[in-house]
Amino acid sequence: MFPNTSIVVAAHIDALLADAAAERLARSAKAQSHRPNRVAAAVKSVWSTLVGPVDQPGSMPLLADYPYRG
Repeated sequence: MFPNTSIVVAAHIDALLADAAAERLARSAKAQSHRPNRVAAAVKSVWSTLVGPVDQPGSMPLLADYPYRG
């Protein structure tokens, strides 16, 4: 090959490799942005069960008119 031709071919190959790398990077960034955050979802789920109105007790019954109350 001629020296000028090999320089042009090498530059073209470098440009193709750079484009492919940029496309892979963009595709991986897009895939990561759509991936659900499992830790945040678990914390939100636990927090939603703990947070509630203060005036209503959770699942504990009230002891009003309980026959064995001391």
